[in-house]
Amino acid sequence: MANIVEVKDAKKEYLLGKTKVHALNGVNLDIHEKDFMCIIGPSGSGKTTLLNLIGCLDSPTTGEVRLFDKYNVSVLNDGDATRLRRDNIGFIFQTFNLIPVLNVFENIEFPLIIQNVAEKERKKRVDVLIDDVGLQEFVKHKPDELSGGQRQRIAVARALITNPKLILADEPTANLDKENGHNIMEIMKRLNAEHGVTFIFSTHDQRVMEEAKRIVVLSDGVVESDK
Repeated sequence: MANIVEVKDAKKEYLLGKTKVHALNGVNLDIHEKDFMCIIGPSGSGKTTLLNLIGCLDSPTTGEVRLFDKYNVSVLNDGDATRLRRDNIGFIFQTFNLIPVLNVFENIEFPLIIQNVAEKERKKRVDVLIDDVGLQEFVKHKPDELSGGQRQRIAVARALITNPKLILADEPTANLDKENGHNIMEIMKRLNAEHGVTFIFSTHDQRVMEEAKRIVVLSDGVVESDK
């Protein structure tokens, strides 16, 4: 199966005051199309840094991160990185990151407006995803009128609305109870199976690990195990 992400000896260093922090110390990792995987490890192991590199939010100090067998994150300028994220990568955050003044339909639709998609096409695609995540009764509700589980469903739909090849989910169940966490995972599993979207989770949640088809363990900025 083709690789959708290739990480080759990626190192990332930050300056924290006068202290140099080694967030990644030579990560090598291939992620395949249709993977449903999670990256785990203790705080400070490099999980968020690695997701940021894969999501074109940052670039490695040395080494390479290649996406879709085409793009080298290290050499992308800001404009190219923005377009790559916009058109190919969806993000799901534990804090939902919804726009409070927009209703359910408008929050999901917003990325398509940025892409200048025609109104008729926007409506068709939003309606399909609202049905997929079971929010038909709540299209006119604002985020603060909904439960945590419902808001995370909006976030999942919004991440998928541009038909991305890759979804990056940072602790997507952290703020959800057991039932809602299970429901969100079932939605993402179905979308992975039916639409072939690649999912990468960063998590401490045992529920997510149990659903993953592959688990990568980071420790001190390197891959400790991959199974």
